[in-house]
Amino acid sequence: MQSFLRCCLHIAICASLASCTPIVDLRGHSEEQADYTQIIPGQTSEEDVEAILGTPSVKSNFGENVWYYITEKRETSGIFAPEIIDQSVTAVRFDDAGLVEEITKTEKDKSKRVEYVEKTTPTEGRKMSVMEQLMGNFGKFSAPGREIDPRAMR
Repeated sequence: MQSFLRCCLHIAICASLASCTPIVDLRGHSEEQADYTQIIPGQTSEEDVEAILGTPSVKSNFGENVWYYITEKRETSGIFAPEIIDQSVTAVRFDDAGLVEEITKTEKDKSKRVEYVEKTTPTEGRKMSVMEQLMGNFGKFSAPGREIDPRAMR
């Protein structure tokens, strides 16, 4: 009996130590496979950039033609919230002819944190209580004149 308890204690200690091992999560574009030396400003086209780097994470919708390649490395330890360890954004700007104008890279320490607004947009209509929602359809299902005749569906 004592050896069984000792075995359970060893298993519990090993499980608690294993839960402290951080989980690393890589998201976005792979920086290891990117070869920026093949991209020459003024010569490389959009199709060539897509063949070399792959599909961008984000394309700009307004203003300049810019493609963004975003890389993020997160680490989660135990029950704590994930923490961003490393992050980089590579922006590839194109001119009007569709050729690369410049490539810029921004690391995590130079980026700005965006604060989210917690406001909600009000919806039209009135607010209903729980009882109004539960009892709102009472009697509406078999009201006269609302029956569907299956023969009319043919």
